[in-house]
Amino acid sequence: MTIELILQIVQTLAVVVGGLFAVDQLRQMRLQREIQTGAELLRSMQSPLTASTALMVVELPDNLSTAELKAATGDKFADVLYLCAVFESMGPLIARGHLSIDYYADFYRGATVLCWHKLRRYTEEQRANGFSNLFEWFQWLAERLEARTPSLAASAQVQFADWKSPADYQRLRFRSND
Repeated sequence: MTIELILQIVQTLAVVVGGLFAVDQLRQMRLQREIQTGAELLRSMQSPLTASTALMVVELPDNLSTAELKAATGDKFADVLYLCAVFESMGPLIARGHLSIDYYADFYRGATVLCWHKLRRYTEEQRANGFSNLFEWFQWLAERLEARTPSLAASAQVQFADWKSPADYQRLRFRSND
């Protein structure tokens, strides 16, 4: 084996190792972006206004008309619209892949689906009155999340009962609960 051949092998190995390092760095950057997006999401969705409005909406009776919703919420009706807009803004972020639906679902699946069910009639009435695409992304998101809603056997308190450290997350997230 000549020195020239050895140097070519070393050079080839350096390129391969560099490529693997680059792929790993890209994966880490994507993960970091997801974490940063999630942190921003948490900040925006866990404001006192968002939380109190979501609690108010969840406690409303089902199937309220527009007039009934306005009467039930009174001067807080604008807060309800704000909450809808928050959910609405999450749909495109998830659809475009800027935020993982799994990440979002871990935090807001229940609130999103429950609020959509409470506000669906209002939205449908407004659409019938000419606002044809009102809260379309909110609906899209709620429907995607509802389709992914786990059974009680797969809910977090059951699925992650054996959790000891962050290293357990992926293993427990995808385990079968049959």
